[in-house]
Amino acid sequence: MKRIQWIDIAKAIGIVAVVIGHFTTKGSTFYESLYWWTMPLFFMIGGFFVRPLHINELPQFLTKKVWPQLKQYFGYGLLLITVSFIIEQHDIQFTLTYLLRLLYGGTLLNGYLSVFWFTTVYLGSLLVVSLLRGYLPLLGQASVMLFLFWLGTRYQDAEAIFGHPLPGNLDLTLIAAPYMFVGWFLFHYRQYWLGSVWVIGLAAAIFGFLFVTQDETKLNFFLFMKSHHITHPMLSMLVPPILVIGILNIAFALENTRFATLLASVGKKSLPIMYMHKAVGYALGTFMAENLFIWVAAGVLVPLLLLTIAERGKRMMTRLTYD
Repeated sequence: MKRIQWIDIAKAIGIVAVVIGHFTTKGSTFYESLYWWTMPLFFMIGGFFVRPLHINELPQFLTKKVWPQLKQYFGYGLLLITVSFIIEQHDIQFTLTYLLRLLYGGTLLNGYLSVFWFTTVYLGSLLVVSLLRGYLPLLGQASVMLFLFWLGTRYQDAEAIFGHPLPGNLDLTLIAAPYMFVGWFLFHYRQYWLGSVWVIGLAAAIFGFLFVTQDETKLNFFLFMKSHHITHPMLSMLVPPILVIGILNIAFALENTRFATLLASVGKKSLPIMYMHKAVGYALGTFMAENLFIWVAAGVLVPLLLLTIAERGKRMMTRLTYD
């Protein structure tokens, strides 16, 4: 399937915002507002091409969809644990414990691996949405998703219920799967909203109103998915799709600019950037004070540079092997 450039551009916008969110001042309204749409954006984009799945197709689904993602999860995880061992000078016991936490996943992962929860929740959501698409009509799918979202916002977190977090933060599938379903719906009916300046204006106006309200009147609208710190269930259900539609329209508009190719190239590597940017921040923190611009630029560019070197090295080894 040919890549759609504006989708990659949207991923680029999203991943830069994720990096900013991890390096900017915690507790500010700007920081809080980034989480209203950044992770929902990636779950919604992940739903664009979800296909119906039946039980008898599970082996193929696991081979083609799940296993490639898990290889990256464990590959980058082992790499970053090694980097952490070297930079932070952890002892062997700490490092081995970190490896076990990688297997369990979710909220047990912090520091260099704190963003790895996304992959396990993404895969869990992909499975749920695919199966529902395979067995239920559209209205039935929507009804189940509304129920899941309601259920997912009715409790504090998994640890409060079970006494410990669930493996891979998989309870967040209750929230992420509905976002993924919304993504499928939006993409399927994109002819009604894509390419509209009015939609961008409306999304910007809603964001501006919420931002000012959050800043001045303490709206206390929080959507921190990993920690399950979610307030205002209705806002959490409605606001992310509205803001994401605005971002997708901005990405569509940027498709016809001189920046399109550059942005799309960043978007294509959004997952490796997500995995590696926090390690870049920790490495920078060993020899310099925090600087948002430098840290964000490095958090995006260093992973891109490392990927480029790795890809060229792989091609060179292939040529040397077969020449």
